[in-house]
Amino acid sequence: MLSQGCVEQPSAKTSQNGNSKVTLQSLLEEMVSRESIAKLPIPAYKNLQASSYDRRTVSRNKGWHANGDRSYFVNVETKDNGRHQHVMLEANGPGAIVRFWSVTSNIDLLNGTLRFYIDDDSSPVFSGTLENLIGGDFFASAPLSMTLAKESDKVKRGRNLYLPIPFAKSIKVTYEKPGGKKLTEGEPAWPNDAVFYNINYRLYESPVQVESITPESLEAAAGLIDSTRKKLMSAEVAGGSTVKSLVGKIIPQETKTLELNAPSSKGGALNRISMKIRAENLSQALRSTVLEISFDGERTVWVPVGGFFGTGYQIRKSKSWYGSVDENGVMLSQWIMPFAQKSIIKIHNLGDQEVNVDLGEVSMVDWEWDERSMHFGSAWHQYTNINSKPDRDLNYVTLQGQGVYVGDALTLFDISPKWWGEGDEKIFVDDDTFPTHFGTGSEDYYGYAWCLGAPFSTPFVMQPDGSGNETIGFTINARYRLLDGIPFNKKIHFDMELQHWTESRLNYAPTVYWYARPGVKSNIAPAPGAAKYPVALTLDDVK
Repeated sequence: MLSQGCVEQPSAKTSQNGNSKVTLQSLLEEMVSRESIAKLPIPAYKNLQASSYDRRTVSRNKGWHANGDRSYFVNVETKDNGRHQHVMLEANGPGAIVRFWSVTSNIDLLNGTLRFYIDDDSSPVFSGTLENLIGGDFFASAPLSMTLAKESDKVKRGRNLYLPIPFAKSIKVTYEKPGGKKLTEGEPAWPNDAVFYNINYRLYESPVQVESITPESLEAAAGLIDSTRKKLMSAEVAGGSTVKSLVGKIIPQETKTLELNAPSSKGGALNRISMKIRAENLSQALRSTVLEISFDGERTVWVPVGGFFGTGYQIRKSKSWYGSVDENGVMLSQWIMPFAQKSIIKIHNLGDQEVNVDLGEVSMVDWEWDERSMHFGSAWHQYTNINSKPDRDLNYVTLQGQGVYVGDALTLFDISPKWWGEGDEKIFVDDDTFPTHFGTGSEDYYGYAWCLGAPFSTPFVMQPDGSGNETIGFTINARYRLLDGIPFNKKIHFDMELQHWTESRLNYAPTVYWYARPGVKSNIAPAPGAAKYPVALTLDDVK
């Protein structure tokens, strides 16, 4: 929890403070340090992804929209007993697994054996069933290990592990089907052999000492794991030394402005923004009321308020590490937003109705701005009334500069009861010619599975409303990154594939979040026309 009037400092052992040793303890402390995400990481690392994406995808000209994203592996090893171990991930370190998602097509496959081989050990350091290790209680309890959504049949729940798995020299993760037989790759795998997985892992770029996880270190960290779980679930942040209010009536085309000077010559940081708005047409007001924030003379945030707070244009209850929305419509952001000298916050009413800001508070804390500090950024745009066919990639954002990509929230309205999100994330970092992150489906990226519409809310991923997954209607998905943030030194290009099960039309609006050094360039410009456009509430609203 933040102390009154200052940002939380990681412990002396935390690598983000310059200590080159990375341990399970330091990674857990980094996970809940709100300061860490807003500074260029030390030691530097790349965030990579191993997944079961369709290996027929070779280039934009060959198999780019292939969709048999199941049971593809790095290779298959046959052991002395003739049993087949399917290699999900094999990498040379030092590094750490920071997110592991998986799902299977049937319960039998959940009983397959998962093995973690660390530092070239010929015996697995950890082994057990997929059901127990990923989403079960083997490594940790929720939210560090969890299944989504529990209202659904067990086999249809997305399985997530966020407990970090550090390794000093190398990592290999394998899966063995019950009975040891070889799995069928791709589309023929359905339904008996379909195993899906996404594994995000860090590889540290500079010489760094990593202490590999062991059963003994896992047991020794039990107390810290439990306290980390509790911090993630409570997500508490104390108020700052300076709290400013921004309330009142905003007539159409009016802007309210709040200027904040750094509390000291060293700098400052916003650490809480809370807001509640009221209007005759609240859904439209959530879209047409826009939050704009500048830091040190550079505008980096321009987002409709509903999109910024992760609730789209409907008030839906949720709670993540970075914020919440309650049943009364109070929206809270807990992204820490550093600056050297000044921040200017503007609220624009771009609509044609009066909007009342019943609650508008901004909390500020001390921050020592330095060469590693980054400005917070967020952008929004909408693909309006688009056809679901042909399959294609929709750009979330392209950023030029140096920073860390830290999350996104997708709001959409689909006029078909069929599944809209078969498409994969494709993320290019720096000089990539092929995506560093190539996923297996939109719901997999957002932590769940099988296009389920059940709502859920966690520190890392949430679906406050999934109505549009299973019927005509509204959906919002969000993913917030902690240890799985994606650093970029020159640029990042994020596309999400639109692949729908049928002919349909959609409104499709991503909000993205990042931290970057001053001067970053985003390809997403303010879009007042799109923000003023009527939101979709019924089938007839998407023409």
